[in-house]
Amino acid sequence: MKDVELLAYDDAGAGPPLVLIHGLTFARQTWAPIVDALADRFRCLSIDLPGHGASTGSGAEPAVVVDRLRATLESAGVSRPVVIGHSAGALVAVGYAAQHAVAGVVDVDQPLLVGPFAALLQQREGALRGPDFATAFAPFEQSIGVHLLAEPERTRVAATRRVEQDLVLDHWALPLSTPPAEIQPLVDAMLDAIDAPFLYVSGEEVPPPVRDHLAAHLRRLELVALPGSGHLVHLAHPRRFAEAVADFATRRRRHA
Repeated sequence: MKDVELLAYDDAGAGPPLVLIHGLTFARQTWAPIVDALADRFRCLSIDLPGHGASTGSGAEPAVVVDRLRATLESAGVSRPVVIGHSAGALVAVGYAAQHAVAGVVDVDQPLLVGPFAALLQQREGALRGPDFATAFAPFEQSIGVHLLAEPERTRVAATRRVEQDLVLDHWALPLSTPPAEIQPLVDAMLDAIDAPFLYVSGEEVPPPVRDHLAAHLRRLELVALPGSGHLVHLAHPRRFAEAVADFATRRRRHA
């Protein structure tokens, strides 16, 4: 794709391609333990989202982010990957899979019932845009749960993060500006367009509303729960997470 700025990424291993997309405020290096566990069997491309790590630009327009991801993967010679996204990165993975051929999608603890979250952001918009961003962001930081990771993983992950007001507000531009009743149909339309296998990995037991919503929109859904792992389930239990991904990717390619 000409004139589309590529995203920064690391490329490790050989085999069927896996594309790993981090969540808001993180960076591609957070996937290191997962890549270490999978690079003997898969080609692992860890992507930096716009404004994160070594990628420049804005994440305010999801369609542009998907275009940049597509251009990056084309440049790397990657086709039909399994796309893996954590949290906000899962929305990018879903957007990509809705438009382009993939072997599968792995959603890491992103429930995709986004209307209530958009309503919450809009209620707190003034504080989030105000001078005391750290206090306004604190409840979200608590729910992310970096502090719950065991050492040395906690320090390793924290060292690559960028928790800054301009970055967060940039990536939350759509939910901050779109009525909650209108944003959910946008996500549901993307889910409806996905014909690939879809694995949802949760750090807790999957609540029935989340399970039922996914099942209503995805024809080839699998669920894996690692209770007690929290939002950073892939980092709390990297080996178990990696093996779940490897099993999913291997089975789905075998039966494709």
